[in-house]
Amino acid sequence: MNLSSRRFLVRDRTSLSHARVEAIVGSFSTIADYHRYLRGTYVFRSAYEDAMASFDWPSDLPPLDHAPQLLPLLRQDLGDLGLQPPPIDESSLQVSDRETLLGTLYVTEGSSLGARILYRRAQELGLTGEFGARHLFAQSESLTRWRQLVKLLDEAPELDLDKLVAASETVFAAVGGAFERLQDA
Repeated sequence: MNLSSRRFLVRDRTSLSHARVEAIVGSFSTIADYHRYLRGTYVFRSAYEDAMASFDWPSDLPPLDHAPQLLPLLRQDLGDLGLQPPPIDESSLQVSDRETLLGTLYVTEGSSLGARILYRRAQELGLTGEFGARHLFAQSESLTRWRQLVKLLDEAPELDLDKLVAASETVFAAVGGAFERLQDA
């Protein structure tokens, strides 16, 4: 495959789910909007970090640089703003093999690109990497893991692309579901 062709195939095949999540998550221009964003992100990251904690990295894949643990930072951000962490539902996210791992990471590491924009918006609300927006600062600080993932996607041999895309779709649905459940509560 050509350099980055798997990434673009995954992007194209998940574009509707990605757009749906962006619409559900929305943007924030007020502190109330940011509170909603922070709570939804906390619910999703709880499920994601739980799924990743119980997965052993495949020995045939080169590891990515260490990921920042965003959940503790999200708890601090919530506390800064006087918010309690929302209740967590039992997660349907499971990482069980190379394809689900790469499909999951495609969504979560790709979000670091958007985190850069979101961090600037948070700063406009008076939030910083030391108050209220620690998780965004940490997530947007480096694109190294995203670049490593793109390389891994394209260099990993014999991937079931349909399974990888399905995993990405599952993660997009989990993100959307986290925000929708908060709206319904």
